[in-house]
Amino acid sequence: MEKDHVSYADDMDILVPPQHRISQLDREFGSLTGSGLPLFSVGGGILRWVLYQILTDFHVERGYRVVSTPLVASTELYKVSGHYDFYKENMYIFNIDEHEFAIKPMNCPYHILIFTNLVQKYRNKVEIPLKLFELGTVHRYELSGALYGLLRVRGFTQDDAHIFTPPEHFDSIVMSTFEEMKDIYTKLFLLPFTEENIYIRLSMGDREKLGTEFIGTEEEWDSAEDALRGVAEEIKEREGMKYYEEKGEAAFYGPKIDVVMKFNGDEWQVGTIQFDFNLPRRFKLHELVRETGVGDEIQMIHRAYLGSIERFLGAYLEARKGRLPFVLNPVQIAIVAVYTGKADIDKSIEELASGLVNMLKKNELRVVYVPADKTTLSKRVKKMESTIKPSITLFIGKREVEQSEAVINYYMPGEGKKEKKTGFKSVEELYMATLDVVEEFEAPVKEITGRKYRLFEDMGYLV
Repeated sequence: MEKDHVSYADDMDILVPPQHRISQLDREFGSLTGSGLPLFSVGGGILRWVLYQILTDFHVERGYRVVSTPLVASTELYKVSGHYDFYKENMYIFNIDEHEFAIKPMNCPYHILIFTNLVQKYRNKVEIPLKLFELGTVHRYELSGALYGLLRVRGFTQDDAHIFTPPEHFDSIVMSTFEEMKDIYTKLFLLPFTEENIYIRLSMGDREKLGTEFIGTEEEWDSAEDALRGVAEEIKEREGMKYYEEKGEAAFYGPKIDVVMKFNGDEWQVGTIQFDFNLPRRFKLHELVRETGVGDEIQMIHRAYLGSIERFLGAYLEARKGRLPFVLNPVQIAIVAVYTGKADIDKSIEELASGLVNMLKKNELRVVYVPADKTTLSKRVKKMESTIKPSITLFIGKREVEQSEAVINYYMPGEGKKEKKTGFKSVEELYMATLDVVEEFEAPVKEITGRKYRLFEDMGYLV
């Protein structure tokens, strides 16, 4: 039976499956956490910490300013933004001390408040376009029957950014965000960026539903949609990406470019670039920039490259059958010590294997030590490859210590299994050969952020 992403995430200790039972309470985990609210375990904590570091560095390198906003707000904020009228059925609303609050369903109104404060305080010292970035956790109501693993949840985190720009920068901003999205897909997640597996959907409004499901005037929608068509044509020419339009799929506040990716035959909407003419008007940003001397007019662009990080990871795990990029993999390297039962040889195996493990640990690489013998080797390797799926595997046995030669087995997502034979005169030389493969894995991410990302956690309990 084909595994789903929840099974892969369970094997790698990324996720606590909500249907698993707490034996001493005779209840399911999900009955205590709540439906659609994922509980990430140690492997998931590692994955998210490293991913967040990469995404934050990536954005700072490209001129974004990092912000952080509360999980709860007065509903007055969402009345000003229009979400209270057009999105209320998807919001969690409650009362405290006779005042109404909402759990944050999106980050954009908060980012507008930050933009407003900066411009009011610092006026034209604020460099425009201004790009605000947040790994923002939001909660939205979904029907219980629609909830599924990480693919459909009620609580999720977005790699969310909002760009405040004069109109003349609109096209160049959208094109640069598309290039950034491409870097994330190809360099971090090693996904091919071709017309065979990616296309553009222009999600447009529906003029017949203005005032009920969509906000704004026909003129505003016409202008915004024409601008997005122009950008889509440029993307088509530059990248060879196909695009099509879909009526009625826009956000209630404006049209958007959705990037749709094909994972093993299935299609997933991942990144999005959205035009918003509603919020600048409702928060009177045009008046603000004129009064402070910042400009005559301001436009707002919403964008996320992964969208819901949970949903993206769920789709990625299913498509790659549990194979994660090296930098995000909870178990990066497995050193398998194959013992013979002969004390002198086994001592040499132990020294070489444990010495290599310790050196990798000191370099903050997530390595596990897997002891085996001839009778258990096949079973242990089969279990390891079907569960934790290390990116690199080395076998240290009689042949390796006697011939001073080893094979570094590694798996490159999208390319499959590879191997590198290496001779060595010491554990240090074997370590350096292993590090060469590690740096090959790390190179694409280092290319887009200028940094390496290493965090050691002892994941030995998984094997």
